[in-house]
Amino acid sequence: MPCQVFAGAYGGARVTLVQPGRDAGRTGVNNVGTAPAALAAFLATHALKPDLLVNAGTAGGFARQGGAIGDAYVVSAFANHDRRIPIPGYTEYGIGRRDGAAAPNLLAACAGWKSGVCSSGNALDCSAEDAALLEANDACVKDMEGAAIAWACGAAGGPPVLALKVVTDIVDGDKPTEEEFLANLGTAAGALQAAVPKLLDFVIGKTLAEL
Repeated sequence: MPCQVFAGAYGGARVTLVQPGRDAGRTGVNNVGTAPAALAAFLATHALKPDLLVNAGTAGGFARQGGAIGDAYVVSAFANHDRRIPIPGYTEYGIGRRDGAAAPNLLAACAGWKSGVCSSGNALDCSAEDAALLEANDACVKDMEGAAIAWACGAAGGPPVLALKVVTDIVDGDKPTEEEFLANLGTAAGALQAAVPKLLDFVIGKTLAEL
């Protein structure tokens, strides 16, 4: 599979970084979206049997939720906004809401970090239908992986998912998403690079109940 895996020791724990890799032999771009994310999470859960899966990445934020570029969010729950299946039972299945790992003490320890729902879909832009479901999901951040990773870990009987998302663009703002995303990706990546060690320093050596 195209996944890239890096492993090492940090703070007395074994930490493995799994990336979805590239679209080899086709476009050559980084794999993004729910399918590569779910596959990587499922394989990693089976192979590594981790105590905790941390999904660290970037996301869109919402002005109506008080989001700003560079904000860091610990995800309280995951949902989907592009799986619209108007059939009894399948409506709820499509939304697929799942709780994230509860981490109130982590939030208290990391000043300025926020918490909220992450809603996932396979488009960078936001259609009117997506916007309606994002609001219905009470989304604070919008990404292309989180809900799929939570589903894959649940399906594999795997670990809880603790997601950390840093805002690159404002979904309900007045700028084209792709322009704002590219303009702020470096800033958000830098903020994420600084935030992940803080997260690791806090969670290592603690039980889930202590997070």
